[in-house]
Amino acid sequence: MQKEKRQYIKKQERFPYYYLDLGVPYKTQRIIWAFIFLAPWITGFLLLFLVPMVNTLRYSFFELTPRAGEIITEFIGFDNYVYAWNTHVTSDSSFRIELLETTTDVLFNLPVLLIFSLFIAVMLNMEFRGRAIVRAIFFVPVILNSAAVATAVGGGEAINEILAQQGIDQIFDLEFYLIQAEVPEFLVGFIVDLIDRIYAILALAGVPILLFLASIQSIPRHLYEAAKIEGATSYEMFWLITLPNVTPHMITVTVYALVDTFLTSSVSNIITTELNRQNWGLSSAMAWIYVGTVFVMLIFIALLAKGFKIGDSHYEG
Repeated sequence: MQKEKRQYIKKQERFPYYYLDLGVPYKTQRIIWAFIFLAPWITGFLLLFLVPMVNTLRYSFFELTPRAGEIITEFIGFDNYVYAWNTHVTSDSSFRIELLETTTDVLFNLPVLLIFSLFIAVMLNMEFRGRAIVRAIFFVPVILNSAAVATAVGGGEAINEILAQQGIDQIFDLEFYLIQAEVPEFLVGFIVDLIDRIYAILALAGVPILLFLASIQSIPRHLYEAAKIEGATSYEMFWLITLPNVTPHMITVTVYALVDTFLTSSVSNIITTELNRQNWGLSSAMAWIYVGTVFVMLIFIALLAKGFKIGDSHYEG
C-alpha cells in the first residue's frame, strides 16, 4: 500500500493537472483519463462509422445491382472474396499481388522507418543554427502529401526517364559494386531494395519524427544533467536515458506507419476504382480483406510488443 502511494505521489508531482486527488488509485485514474481522451473517437465511431461498417460487411456477401429507386441484392456467399483474391486483375497487376506487395513493403519499411525517424528526431532535438527550418523540411512531405507530389518524387521514375533520354542508363550500379566487394548476396538484395525505398520512407517519416521529437522533449532534463555530472557520454545517455523513455511511443509510431502505408498504397486505389464502377459487393469484399490484413498485422505487433515489453512506461513500478 505504501509503495502504491509513493508511486501515486511521484506521478502526481510529474503530472499535476492530470492526476488529481480523486480518492481512487493511480491505475484507475489512468483508465478514467484514457476513456476521457477516447470519448470523441468512440462517439464518432458509434454515430458515423459503425452502421456503414456493418452494411459493408453485409454487402460483401451479395451482388448488388442498381435499379431506378432501388438496389437489387442477390446472396452469393464468399464469391466476392474468392474473386477478389484469385481472379481480379487490373491493367498491369491484380488485387492479390498489390496486397502482398504492400504487406511486404510494410515489413521492410517499419523497422527502417522507426530507426530513421528516431535518429532524425534525436538530431533535430540538438541545439544548432537553423533548427526550425530543418524541422520544417522534414515535415514538408506530410504537408504536400498529394497524388501529384507522390507521382513526382515516388521512386525517382522521372529522373530515370530523363537519364534514359540522354542515353545514360545508370550513373552508378550499386548492386554490381556490392557484388564485386564480395558482400553476401542476401545482404546485397536487402541494401539495394532499401535504397529503392528511400522516397517512400521519407514520405512516411514526417509524423513519426514529430512524435519521437515530442517524446524526447518530454524527458525530464534533470536526467541528462545528472548523467553529465556523472561523466556519461552522449552515446551512453542515448541508450540509458533517451531510448528507454522513447520506447513507450514506438507502438504509436508503428501503428501510424502501418495504417498510413496501407492508406497510400495501390490497394486503396483498386478498392476505390471498383467502388466507382458500382461493383459494391466486390469492393466491400476487398475492403474487408484489406481490413483483415491490417488487423492480423496489428495483432502480431501487439504480441511482439507484449513479448519484448515494448510500450510499457519507463516510470511504471
